[in-house]
Amino acid sequence: MEPKVLAVIGQTDAGKVKLSEALCKLCGETIKNTKKEPTFYLKIYGFNYKNTPFYLLTTPGDENFIGEVKWALKVADAGILVVDASAPLKYQNVRVFEIAKELGVPLFVLINKIDEEKANFEQTLQNLQNLLEIHQIPIFYAFGNKNSSPILVDLIENKAFSLNSGKIEYQDLPENLKGETSNLREKLIESAAEGKDELIEKYLENGSLEKSEILEGLKASFEKNKACLVFTGSAKQGWGIPLMLEYIYNFTPSYMLIKEREGIEGDSIGFIFKNIIDPYAGKLSYGRVFTGNFNSDSVIYTSNGKEEKYTQIFVPKSDTLQQVKEVKEGEIIVFSKIESLSTGDTFSKTPVSKAIESPVMPAPMITMAIHPETRADEDKISSALTKIKDEDPSIVFNRDEETKELLISGIGVLHIEKTIEKLKNKFGVNVKLTQPKIPYRETIKKPVQGVIYRHKKQSGGRGQFAEVHFHIFPLERGKGFEFVETLTGMNVPRNYVPAVEKGIIEAMEKGPLAGYPVVDVKVQFYDGKSHEVDSSDLAFKIAAFHCFKKGVEQANPVLLEPYLELEIFVPDETVGDVVGDLNARRGRVLNLEKDKKNTKINAVVPMAEAQDYVVALQGLTGGRGYFIARFSHYEEAPPFVAEKIIAESKAQESEKGN
Repeated sequence: MEPKVLAVIGQTDAGKVKLSEALCKLCGETIKNTKKEPTFYLKIYGFNYKNTPFYLLTTPGDENFIGEVKWALKVADAGILVVDASAPLKYQNVRVFEIAKELGVPLFVLINKIDEEKANFEQTLQNLQNLLEIHQIPIFYAFGNKNSSPILVDLIENKAFSLNSGKIEYQDLPENLKGETSNLREKLIESAAEGKDELIEKYLENGSLEKSEILEGLKASFEKNKACLVFTGSAKQGWGIPLMLEYIYNFTPSYMLIKEREGIEGDSIGFIFKNIIDPYAGKLSYGRVFTGNFNSDSVIYTSNGKEEKYTQIFVPKSDTLQQVKEVKEGEIIVFSKIESLSTGDTFSKTPVSKAIESPVMPAPMITMAIHPETRADEDKISSALTKIKDEDPSIVFNRDEETKELLISGIGVLHIEKTIEKLKNKFGVNVKLTQPKIPYRETIKKPVQGVIYRHKKQSGGRGQFAEVHFHIFPLERGKGFEFVETLTGMNVPRNYVPAVEKGIIEAMEKGPLAGYPVVDVKVQFYDGKSHEVDSSDLAFKIAAFHCFKKGVEQANPVLLEPYLELEIFVPDETVGDVVGDLNARRGRVLNLEKDKKNTKINAVVPMAEAQDYVVALQGLTGGRGYFIARFSHYEEAPPFVAEKIIAESKAQESEKGN
């Protein structure tokens, strides 16, 4: 049978890892890592059922790690959305459902923890419908009993089934449930009939379908992503898990659908969806093989143009790896120690002609500055960051050329924290985090005419002499710098003009207010004086430097602050609170527009007021809001902001002087 790859998704504490471990144990696999901790990164499990390889890509349930969900769904035949029947539904379920829908991945749903005291199957089913607006077809149904365990019914077989773990045993329905079960089964058969035209005709003619036809119709609807098939049970107790596995075995679509969707052609092609740096095994690259097979001791070509020899290959087995000689089409392959294999790479036995497209990573919503604590940390950080980026492409590192700070950008505070934790524990690099410096600018508000500066220095031998005359004008915001030379006569030889421009550009690096770069100015170099012996490029560069500084101080200099353009997606009922918060941050709302069940708010906000915005937004929206930020423009900072920035700058300069 064809291998089956399933992405296990859902909110935190829904029981995703417990389900994965329960399925492994059910199929005779022993879990090696029994340490219980929250899942922050993708975990991969493997087992065999009815001689068919199964692979579970178990994802984190926190919004901060949504990138891991995208990579898992990219290579999955189907997903299992694990829902906690005893807890309120979180917005994470909406996000992962939308990603699955966008990628065309059909979803099974497991309403888990039906053994918990607060579990309510019917309410959870209704909440799912309201939250996701999906066509859900219950395969299992749970009938509650306050004094004992629930009764679980298989609506396809029209029978109750045993709650004993490890085997499938059917029982006759209790008399009091036959009427309600009959109605539910009728709806299931109607849904199955809608899967294929010929089944609709037969259903309308006969009023019923055979079991094989029900299965055929449900599978057709599921493959076309027209319906979610819903199961219920308890991963912890094992209730319903054996029977659910049997149905997943029958209903999971062929990986050939991914090949069609992605347009994958050619022999022996695969896609890397996860890299893990193991302290003992080194770099492990997890990929799915979509065509052909791969053998140990061979060569692969990658979409980044590399040819790589490799020795060992593995497949996931339980929660560890098993070394093998061959990995076949449809299976998960794990390469060891191929340094050039990056997450998102296509690999092949022959040079790659067409790469499989990578999923778009979520936009970072928070940026911090990283400062290595010691010289040793500084020496190791570059290599460590490369490895971290390889493991998690949704984290972004870059060095700000202006502030000279190393920046880390992530989806949220927890994303940053866990990355820094990994940097320390896995790669031995200790760093401090600070708010990044804001790249303020300075400019002028009024023109000044006839600014003159003479540079004259005589100290024995050849001296230095240069005199420059400038007109200085403000430019429109965003125009940068304009230099115009309008010299007449021969007071200044034209070969000194480039040195004058260089002097101005150097002077623009630090403005008079707080030492930030000066922008949006025009300088007209219209006259000057020179000396046939003492004038030089250096003399004119120095004169231009000081003349510009002198002129800017006379031209009403002001501080500019950067603004970000935000696209903010929030639930409709939180719009008022979010807009109020934006106003308090000196932001301006540009417009509101409907976006499915959310509202998209377009706004501009000062960068300084948006550094902690992700925290505030999560609080205002109960974790349901997110945003995309991009640089917008610079605006003059209001006096109370400018005064504070200038005072801080002067205090820092004073400290340096001491």
